Amino acid sequence: MKDFTKMVLGAASIAGLLGVSAPAVAQDAPSWALNGNVAVTSDYRFRGISQSDRSFAPQGSLTLAGPDGFYVSAWGSSVDFDPTKSGNPYMELDLYVGKHTDLGGVDWNIMPYYYAYPPADIAPGGTSPEFFELINQLSHTFDFGVSALGTYAWSPNLAFNGGTGHYLALNLAYPINDWLSISGNYGHQWAGNAAAAGSSGYNHGDVGLTASYKGFALDLRYTGTDLTRLGCGNFYMTTRNACAGGAAATLTYNFALLP
Repeated sequence: MKDFTKMVLGAASIAGLLGVSAPAVAQDAPSWALNGNVAVTSDYRFRGISQSDRSFAPQGSLTLAGPDGFYVSAWGSSVDFDPTKSGNPYMELDLYVGKHTDLGGVDWNIMPYYYAYPPADIAPGGTSPEFFELINQLSHTFDFGVSALGTYAWSPNLAFNGGTGHYLALNLAYPINDWLSISGNYGHQWAGNAAAAGSSGYNHGDVGLTASYKGFALDLRYTGTDLTRLGCGNFYMTTRNACAGGAAATLTYNFALLP
């Protein structure tokens, strides 16, 4: 049954990426847009786990969006995985392409996504932090103002030889007024090799407020996981209190380069 489910999800993902799931829409001319952002966060969290040793991290992204919902993006951040302060690795670079498809008022976003750490120095016989995911997202904004985003991600082998990964998450957001919104996330990460490493799959969640003004956005958020310090260190991250709950502030500036 699990293999059948993977086949269905994989086929649906390929169909979405090729655009065969929706009727073609005629356009007079291709439209292109180049957007980006720069940000700084007091604690870079990925699925609840600190990637920056609970320290500040500069971040930024660029997205080139084309016709028919296609886009290509790059996102980067400083990271700190090593409690010895060696700075290995010290940068994450995510590369991905995607396509948005309208399913009767529900947006389907599919992303083949690669997490790269180009300066990482991997010892002979060591495991790499780099990995690939196929991410599917469904989103919809309801008449009463709540926006919902559901995410499913599959990886053939997670970071540091973590084994097959499955990830499910739900994000809910509500605009309090035209400049302030509240949102929260809840997710679960399955990892094929977690038990063998003395850890397990885990739950994470967060809740926060986002204030926006022109191109700026300030996000204040509390994040936590149900991983113990031992479980976190055995498999995911050995930096201090990487999986413990904590607050983070992120300031982002969004800009448009084209058109």
